[in-house]
Amino acid sequence: MFIPRMWSDEVERIGKQRCTPIGYALQGIGDLTGFVGLLALFGMPVYLAYAGFSGSFRWPLLWLLAVPVLLGVVGWATVSFSCSLAYRKRFNYDQERRVSSWVENTQERTYTFDDWQAEQTHRAQ
Repeated sequence: MFIPRMWSDEVERIGKQRCTPIGYALQGIGDLTGFVGLLALFGMPVYLAYAGFSGSFRWPLLWLLAVPVLLGVVGWATVSFSCSLAYRKRFNYDQERRVSSWVENTQERTYTFDDWQAEQTHRAQ
Protein backbone atom coordinates (compact mmCIF):
# COMPACT_ATOMS: atom_id res chain seq x y z
CA MET A 1 0.00 0.00 0.00
CA PHE A 2 2.76 2.46 0.85
CA ILE A 3 5.14 1.69 -2.01
CA PRO A 4 3.71 0.24 -5.23
CA ARG A 5 5.63 -2.11 -7.49
CA MET A 6 8.80 -0.94 -9.14
CA TRP A 7 9.31 -0.65 -12.87
CA SER A 8 10.34 -3.92 -14.53
CA ASP A 9 12.58 -2.14 -17.00
CA GLU A 10 13.58 1.32 -18.16
CA VAL A 11 11.68 0.60 -21.39
CA GLU A 12 8.46 0.17 -19.38
CA ARG A 13 9.04 3.42 -17.49
CA ILE A 14 9.79 5.50 -20.57
CA GLY A 15 6.98 3.79 -22.48
CA LYS A 16 4.45 4.84 -19.85
CA GLN A 17 5.91 8.34 -19.80
CA ARG A 18 5.40 8.63 -23.56
CA CYS A 19 1.99 6.96 -23.45
CA THR A 20 0.53 9.25 -20.79
CA PRO A 21 2.73 12.05 -19.42
CA ILE A 22 0.02 13.07 -16.93
CA GLY A 23 -0.35 9.48 -15.72
CA TYR A 24 3.41 9.19 -15.37
CA ALA A 25 3.54 12.38 -13.27
CA LEU A 26 0.63 11.17 -11.14
CA GLN A 27 2.45 7.91 -10.54
CA GLY A 28 5.47 9.84 -9.27
CA ILE A 29 3.26 11.92 -6.98
CA GLY A 30 1.49 8.79 -5.70
CA ASP A 31 4.80 7.03 -5.08
CA LEU A 32 6.11 10.02 -3.15
CA THR A 33 2.91 10.31 -1.11
CA GLY A 34 3.10 6.62 -0.22
CA PHE A 35 6.75 6.98 0.79
CA VAL A 36 5.93 9.93 3.05
CA GLY A 37 3.18 7.78 4.57
CA LEU A 38 5.71 5.01 5.20
CA LEU A 39 8.05 7.45 6.92
CA ALA A 40 5.14 8.76 8.99
CA LEU A 41 4.23 5.17 9.91
CA PHE A 42 7.58 4.91 11.68
CA GLY A 43 7.67 8.53 12.87
CA MET A 44 4.27 8.85 14.54
CA PRO A 45 4.89 6.25 17.26
CA VAL A 46 8.22 7.92 17.99
CA TYR A 47 6.49 11.28 18.30
CA LEU A 48 3.76 9.84 20.52
CA ALA A 49 6.37 8.22 22.75
CA TYR A 50 8.22 11.55 22.98
CA ALA A 51 4.96 13.30 23.89
CA GLY A 52 4.37 10.68 26.57
CA PHE A 53 7.80 11.12 28.12
CA SER A 54 7.70 14.90 27.97
CA GLY A 55 4.28 15.05 29.65
CA SER A 56 2.48 16.66 26.71
CA PHE A 57 0.62 13.51 25.61
CA ARG A 58 -3.15 13.81 25.23
CA TRP A 59 -5.45 10.99 24.15
CA PRO A 60 -6.71 12.84 21.04
CA LEU A 61 -3.12 12.65 19.72
CA LEU A 62 -3.78 8.98 18.93
CA TRP A 63 -5.65 10.19 15.86
CA LEU A 64 -2.23 11.01 14.42
CA LEU A 65 -1.78 7.27 13.89
CA ALA A 66 -4.37 7.51 11.12
CA VAL A 67 -2.22 9.98 9.12
CA PRO A 68 0.23 7.36 7.75
CA VAL A 69 -2.61 5.07 6.71
CA LEU A 70 -4.42 7.96 5.05
CA LEU A 71 -1.27 8.96 3.16
CA GLY A 72 -0.81 5.35 2.06
CA VAL A 73 -4.37 5.16 0.77
CA VAL A 74 -4.08 8.50 -1.06
CA GLY A 75 -0.79 7.38 -2.65
CA TRP A 76 -2.29 4.04 -3.68
CA ALA A 77 -5.36 5.75 -5.16
CA THR A 78 -3.21 8.21 -7.12
CA VAL A 79 -1.07 5.41 -8.57
CA SER A 80 -4.20 3.41 -9.41
CA PHE A 81 -5.69 6.40 -11.24
CA SER A 82 -2.40 6.84 -13.10
CA CYS A 83 -2.56 3.19 -14.19
CA SER A 84 -6.15 3.62 -15.34
CA LEU A 85 -5.05 6.49 -17.59
CA ALA A 86 -2.44 4.20 -19.17
CA TYR A 87 -4.87 1.30 -19.56
CA ARG A 88 -7.35 3.58 -21.35
CA LYS A 89 -4.71 3.84 -24.05
CA ARG A 90 -4.20 0.07 -23.82
CA PHE A 91 -0.68 0.42 -22.49
CA ASN A 92 1.09 -2.93 -22.38
CA TYR A 93 4.64 -3.93 -21.55
CA ASP A 94 6.01 -7.19 -22.95
CA GLN A 95 8.84 -8.17 -20.64
CA GLU A 96 10.20 -10.93 -22.89
CA ARG A 97 10.49 -8.71 -25.97
CA ARG A 98 11.19 -5.54 -23.94
CA VAL A 99 8.53 -3.56 -25.80
CA SER A 100 6.05 -1.01 -24.47
CA SER A 101 3.02 -0.48 -26.67
CA TRP A 102 -0.10 1.67 -26.56
CA VAL A 103 -2.78 3.09 -28.85
CA GLU A 104 -2.78 6.79 -29.61
CA ASN A 105 -5.23 8.34 -32.08
CA THR A 106 -6.16 4.85 -33.35
CA GLN A 107 -2.49 4.13 -34.17
CA GLU A 108 -0.38 1.67 -32.25
CA ARG A 109 2.79 3.21 -30.83
CA THR A 110 5.75 1.31 -29.45
CA TYR A 111 8.90 1.97 -27.51
CA THR A 112 11.52 -0.76 -27.62
CA PHE A 113 14.84 -1.63 -26.07
CA ASP A 114 16.49 -0.73 -29.38
CA ASP A 115 15.00 2.78 -29.13
CA TRP A 116 16.39 3.07 -25.62
CA GLN A 117 19.87 1.91 -26.73
CA ALA A 118 19.86 4.41 -29.61
CA GLU A 119 19.00 7.25 -27.20
CA GLN A 120 21.80 6.19 -24.82
CA THR A 121 24.32 6.04 -27.67
CA HIS A 122 23.21 9.45 -28.91
CA ARG A 123 23.61 10.97 -25.40
CA ALA A 124 27.08 9.49 -24.99
CA GLN A 125 28.38 11.17 -28.14
